Amino acid sequence: MKIAPELLILTREHHISLSLGNKAVNTAKSKNESDIKALCLEISQTFRSSFSMHFDTEEETIFMPLKGKSSELEILCNQLIKEHQQLYQLADDLVDHPELLAEFGILLKSHSRAEDRELFPNVSLLSDSERQAIEDSSVKHLSVAKI
Repeated sequence: MKIAPELLILTREHHISLSLGNKAVNTAKSKNESDIKALCLEISQTFRSSFSMHFDTEEETIFMPLKGKSSELEILCNQLIKEHQQLYQLADDLVDHPELLAEFGILLKSHSRAEDRELFPNVSLLSDSERQAIEDSSVKHLSVAKI
């Protein structure tokens, strides 16, 4: 599937989030306490700052305009916004609750895939100016940190 130009940066960032999700799941499965604690600490210290611009761009330039296009898209966008908040909360909680690492990884992976597969194809419903707003916001992102 061809990726719309305005989604290239967000899609690349999703590759990073999928990698982090896999790392979280695999580290949790390893049962290596020191590796788990180290990754939990790193995620809790960096996830919010690393992903906030990405999440803000999605919420402001994609979710909000798409919500009005159909009831199905409104439900999907509301779910994705809720997942952003869940990911922030899980990341914040990891340092004290490393048992949540696998849950964080699974949610991050499923969330990124849902955006790529279910949401992004609907960007074609947006006007040219709305699509340009996605790109304009995305190019301002600091690089999503690879944790």
